[in-house]
Amino acid sequence: MQHELQDILDERFGELREAIAAWSKETIAVARPFFPRNSSESTELNLMIVRTIFSKWSIEILTVLSTLKPIGFEGLRKSLKGVSSRVLSKKLKMLEDRGLVGRTVLGTRPPRVQYALTEKGRTIAAFGEPVVLYLLFKEGFYQRGLPVC
Repeated sequence: MQHELQDILDERFGELREAIAAWSKETIAVARPFFPRNSSESTELNLMIVRTIFSKWSIEILTVLSTLKPIGFEGLRKSLKGVSSRVLSKKLKMLEDRGLVGRTVLGTRPPRVQYALTEKGRTIAAFGEPVVLYLLFKEGFYQRGLPVC
């Protein structure tokens, strides 16, 4: 049974990899006129995006927000375990500026804020979910009977 599950998941992830590769190739072909002309400029743009998403605490913030939905600042800070208020505030502002996180001021006394993923942030979370599932599978979490996602 376990070996059968591994074979099924390996096949599904292989199919996903091939579909994503084909989609990326087609999308690049369509968007080619709008891409940077030289590889150096393209590399810089790619690094800027990757540094935004994968910098310290950014991916953790996006993960918590995709799992817990709208959450207040203190709830988010406690969920992250170890991030200072100053760093969290700075990262949230950066993610908000990039259009990944939305901030809503609640009409309470005292005023409170809630953070949630924007449409763009939810899209990135959806793209990342197969990566997380793949890593959980490859790290053996399915075999251990632990709750997933």
